[in-house]
Amino acid sequence: MSKPQLSVVIASCVGDPYISRCLRSLEGQRDERSEFIVVDRAGGKVAETIGRDFPWAKLIRRPEGQSVPDLRRHGLEASEAEYVAVIEEHCVAAENWIEIALRCIEQHPTAVGGVVDDSGYDRLMDWAVYFTEYNSYMPPVERGITYDLCTANCIYRRDLLLESLPEEGSGYWEAVVNHRLIEAGHELRTEPDLVIRHTGPFTFFYYLGQRFLFSRAFGGIRRSAVSTWYRLAYIFLAPLLVPLLWLRTTKRVIAKGHRIDRYLLATPVLIPINCIYVLGEWIGYLVGPGNSLSRIE
Repeated sequence: MSKPQLSVVIASCVGDPYISRCLRSLEGQRDERSEFIVVDRAGGKVAETIGRDFPWAKLIRRPEGQSVPDLRRHGLEASEAEYVAVIEEHCVAAENWIEIALRCIEQHPTAVGGVVDDSGYDRLMDWAVYFTEYNSYMPPVERGITYDLCTANCIYRRDLLLESLPEEGSGYWEAVVNHRLIEAGHELRTEPDLVIRHTGPFTFFYYLGQRFLFSRAFGGIRRSAVSTWYRLAYIFLAPLLVPLLWLRTTKRVIAKGHRIDRYLLATPVLIPINCIYVLGEWIGYLVGPGNSLSRIE
């Protein structure tokens, strides 16, 4: 059997309907050029369902509480292809995603990031989640050099990614990997044809909890990399960031012209989400990340 050209890695934390929906979107696209690796920490019925319904995916079981970045690390280490693609379990791939990914690795030898589109949600909460998480990566995006790749939809050359990863247990790829690659002289690129769609549903309090954990982990990880004066400034000025976060997202949505009507309708939900984000980061800067990274789904 020939070696695959592309390894697709998916971290599994939540279970159905997300992971099955994601894998079904990939099932019809697979051939000998690609392999699929699911790294699961949910265990139990979730892992059993993956193994039963998707036997073509290599299933790696990991302990409960392992962080999403570390789940992806284990998938990367188990991969066989020269290039590794990552898709998030909350997303589904466009029907030509694998074909576009294979085209990308022929054209861009280091790292490529794609687009995260919406799924035309019925609930304002899901629109709020989409605009909060993916406002930088929603369409349209221009093809070309970038400094920021979304790890929900990206492709890296495997050897370079392994060299650039942070230490296990230390945090997000986004905060380290892209910076190290750019420092080493590599180009990161965006490809507008590489599309995934974010899916729901998310409940209000569940997402607020997840957003708090994410921002506390982010602030806690950055805590050791910034000066004491920076931390103090953040702690005292944090309330000012709530309207600034909303204005920044608003500016991006208007500049892209993407679903502006839905964004305005979702604004009342975005306000408490931004408040929780700032609170989480504030606590992270104050006392560190705690166990927040291992609880993010």
